[in-house]
Amino acid sequence: MKRLKIKFFDIEYFIKTDADESYVQEIASYLEQKIKEISGQEGGAAVPRPVLLAMLKITDDYFKLHKDFKEFKESAEERSNRLVKILDNSLNDKETFGLDEGVLREGLGREELEDSYKYR
Repeated sequence: MKRLKIKFFDIEYFIKTDADESYVQEIASYLEQKIKEISGQEGGAAVPRPVLLAMLKITDDYFKLHKDFKEFKESAEERSNRLVKILDNSLNDKETFGLDEGVLREGLGREELEDSYKYR
């Protein structure tokens, strides 16, 4: 673990973490921005260390879940597109639909289709 110095509302804090310094700064900046949005104030107050650590941890969890969701969504969209393409190819290549004397044919011969209706 390394010791990082972060600035949060112009106050320096030291934390121990395995994360990259730029990532921790990104999380701190995100938190600072959200607090400013909610409070409407530009300046902040000193935040107790345990509260800051909890806020950083919660935001880190949020960032990770957001990243996982984005990757899952992209993967699901890619799989869906592949399935649609497979279905389109299958429908275009293997099944023919036509109307012959009011009877819908799906790759069956006319005689087979007419025979199937005789016994209903």
